[in-house]
Amino acid sequence: MADKADKAAVAVGLGAAGVAAGLVARSLVKKDRGSDGDAAHPEGWKAVTVLGDAEEFRSGGEYPEPLQRLAASLEIRIDPAPGDEGFEVHARIRQGVDVDGDGDPNAALRAALRDAKQVFETGEVLRATPRPHGKRPHTLLGGAVDEAEDDAKGEGVL
Repeated sequence: MADKADKAAVAVGLGAAGVAAGLVARSLVKKDRGSDGDAAHPEGWKAVTVLGDAEEFRSGGEYPEPLQRLAASLEIRIDPAPGDEGFEVHARIRQGVDVDGDGDPNAALRAALRDAKQVFETGEVLRATPRPHGKRPHTLLGGAVDEAEDDAKGEGVL
Protein backbone atom coordinates (compact mmCIF):
# COMPACT_ATOMS: atom_id res chain seq x y z
CA MET A 1 0.00 0.00 0.00
CA ALA A 2 2.82 2.38 0.86
CA ASP A 3 4.40 1.66 -2.53
CA LYS A 4 1.32 3.06 -4.37
CA ALA A 5 1.29 6.14 -2.14
CA ASP A 6 4.99 6.73 -2.80
CA LYS A 7 4.47 6.47 -6.57
CA ALA A 8 1.54 8.88 -6.40
CA ALA A 9 3.58 11.37 -4.38
CA VAL A 10 6.44 11.16 -6.90
CA ALA A 11 4.00 11.68 -9.80
CA VAL A 12 2.46 14.72 -8.13
CA GLY A 13 5.91 16.12 -7.39
CA LEU A 14 7.05 15.65 -10.98
CA GLY A 15 3.86 17.26 -12.27
CA ALA A 16 4.33 20.29 -10.00
CA ALA A 17 7.97 20.59 -11.06
CA GLY A 18 6.93 20.46 -14.72
CA VAL A 19 4.36 23.21 -14.25
CA ALA A 20 6.89 25.36 -12.40
CA ALA A 21 9.48 24.84 -15.13
CA GLY A 22 6.91 25.81 -17.79
CA LEU A 23 6.00 29.00 -15.95
CA VAL A 24 9.66 29.99 -15.58
CA ALA A 25 10.31 29.30 -19.27
CA ARG A 26 7.24 31.32 -20.27
CA SER A 27 8.33 34.31 -18.19
CA LEU A 28 11.82 34.20 -19.72
CA VAL A 29 10.42 34.09 -23.25
CA LYS A 30 8.01 36.98 -22.58
CA LYS A 31 10.84 39.08 -21.11
CA ASP A 32 13.03 38.34 -24.13
CA ARG A 33 10.32 39.30 -26.64
CA GLY A 34 9.23 42.36 -24.72
CA SER A 35 5.65 41.86 -25.94
CA ASP A 36 2.88 39.31 -25.86
CA GLY A 37 1.86 40.22 -29.42
CA ASP A 38 -1.34 42.01 -28.41
CA ALA A 39 -0.03 45.58 -28.41
CA ALA A 40 -1.67 48.11 -30.70
CA HIS A 41 0.25 48.90 -33.88
CA PRO A 42 1.57 52.46 -33.69
CA GLU A 43 0.02 53.30 -37.07
CA GLY A 44 -3.28 51.51 -36.40
CA TRP A 45 -2.77 48.55 -38.76
CA LYS A 46 -4.40 45.22 -37.98
CA ALA A 47 -3.56 42.10 -39.95
CA VAL A 48 -4.69 38.54 -40.49
CA THR A 49 -3.02 35.70 -42.38
CA VAL A 50 -5.28 33.96 -44.89
CA LEU A 51 -4.68 30.64 -46.61
CA GLY A 52 -5.34 30.71 -50.32
CA ASP A 53 -4.64 32.79 -53.40
CA ALA A 54 -4.47 36.56 -52.86
CA GLU A 55 -5.86 37.18 -56.37
CA GLU A 56 -9.10 35.40 -55.43
CA PHE A 57 -9.53 37.35 -52.17
CA ARG A 58 -10.70 40.40 -54.08
CA SER A 59 -12.71 38.65 -56.73
CA GLY A 60 -14.83 40.92 -58.88
CA GLY A 61 -13.20 43.98 -57.30
CA GLU A 62 -14.76 43.32 -53.89
CA TYR A 63 -13.48 41.78 -50.68
CA PRO A 64 -15.43 39.07 -48.81
CA GLU A 65 -18.63 40.58 -47.34
CA PRO A 66 -17.55 41.17 -43.73
CA LEU A 67 -14.61 43.30 -44.91
CA GLN A 68 -16.42 44.82 -47.91
CA ARG A 69 -18.93 46.49 -45.55
CA LEU A 70 -16.10 48.62 -44.10
CA ALA A 71 -13.87 48.83 -47.19
CA ALA A 72 -14.78 52.44 -48.02
CA SER A 73 -13.55 53.52 -44.57
CA LEU A 74 -10.32 51.51 -44.67
CA GLU A 75 -6.86 51.43 -46.15
CA ILE A 76 -6.28 47.81 -47.17
CA ARG A 77 -3.01 46.23 -48.24
CA ILE A 78 -2.38 42.60 -49.25
CA ASP A 79 1.13 41.13 -48.90
CA PRO A 80 2.54 37.62 -49.29
CA ALA A 81 2.70 35.71 -46.01
CA PRO A 82 6.08 34.48 -44.75
CA GLY A 83 7.09 31.12 -46.15
CA ASP A 84 4.61 31.35 -49.04
CA GLU A 85 1.83 30.22 -46.68
CA GLY A 86 -1.06 32.24 -48.10
CA PHE A 87 -1.17 36.02 -47.80
CA GLU A 88 -1.62 38.73 -45.20
CA VAL A 89 -4.46 41.25 -45.25
CA HIS A 90 -3.51 44.49 -43.49
CA ALA A 91 -6.16 47.11 -42.81
CA ARG A 92 -6.54 50.33 -40.86
CA ILE A 93 -9.18 53.00 -40.54
CA ARG A 94 -8.50 56.01 -42.76
CA GLN A 95 -7.66 59.29 -41.04
CA GLY A 96 -10.76 61.39 -40.37
CA VAL A 97 -13.22 58.72 -41.47
CA ASP A 98 -15.98 57.47 -39.19
CA VAL A 99 -16.70 53.76 -39.29
CA ASP A 100 -20.40 53.07 -39.43
CA GLY A 101 -21.67 50.85 -36.68
CA ASP A 102 -22.13 50.74 -32.96
CA GLY A 103 -19.28 50.67 -30.49
CA ASP A 104 -15.55 50.58 -30.99
CA PRO A 105 -14.37 51.04 -34.62
CA ASN A 106 -11.21 49.02 -33.91
CA ALA A 107 -13.34 46.11 -32.68
CA ALA A 108 -15.43 46.37 -35.86
CA LEU A 109 -12.24 46.25 -37.96
CA ARG A 110 -10.94 43.23 -36.03
CA ALA A 111 -14.24 41.37 -36.46
CA ALA A 112 -14.40 42.24 -40.17
CA LEU A 113 -10.87 40.93 -40.80
CA ARG A 114 -11.45 37.74 -38.82
CA ASP A 115 -14.84 37.08 -40.43
CA ALA A 116 -13.56 37.83 -43.97
CA LYS A 117 -10.77 35.31 -43.40
CA GLN A 118 -13.30 32.68 -42.35
CA VAL A 119 -15.66 33.40 -45.25
CA PHE A 120 -12.78 33.19 -47.74
CA GLU A 121 -11.30 29.99 -46.27
CA THR A 122 -14.47 28.07 -45.36
CA GLY A 123 -17.38 29.83 -47.06
CA GLU A 124 -19.03 30.88 -43.79
CA VAL A 125 -18.39 32.65 -40.51
CA LEU A 126 -17.77 29.92 -37.98
CA ARG A 127 -19.82 30.03 -34.78
CA ALA A 128 -19.45 28.04 -31.56
CA THR A 129 -23.02 28.82 -30.50
CA PRO A 130 -25.70 27.70 -30.47
CA ARG A 131 -24.21 24.41 -29.44
CA PRO A 132 -25.70 21.54 -31.43
CA HIS A 133 -25.47 19.28 -28.40
CA GLY A 134 -27.65 21.52 -26.22
CA LYS A 135 -26.92 23.29 -22.97
CA ARG A 136 -23.77 22.59 -21.02
CA PRO A 137 -24.18 22.30 -17.25
CA HIS A 138 -22.88 25.27 -15.29
CA THR A 139 -19.55 24.14 -13.92
CA LEU A 140 -16.31 25.95 -13.15
CA LEU A 141 -14.56 24.76 -16.32
CA GLY A 142 -17.72 25.06 -18.42
CA GLY A 143 -18.07 28.67 -17.28
CA ALA A 144 -14.46 29.36 -18.31
CA VAL A 145 -15.13 27.91 -21.77
CA ASP A 146 -18.34 29.96 -22.12
CA GLU A 147 -16.49 33.13 -21.15
CA ALA A 148 -13.69 32.39 -23.61
CA GLU A 149 -16.25 31.87 -26.39
CA ASP A 150 -17.97 35.15 -25.52
CA ASP A 151 -14.66 37.04 -25.52
CA ALA A 152 -13.32 35.36 -28.66
CA LYS A 153 -14.36 38.23 -30.91
CA GLY A 154 -12.69 40.77 -28.61
CA GLU A 155 -9.07 41.83 -28.23
CA GLY A 156 -6.13 39.51 -28.71
CA VAL A 157 -4.44 37.77 -31.58
CA LEU A 158 -6.56 37.63 -34.71
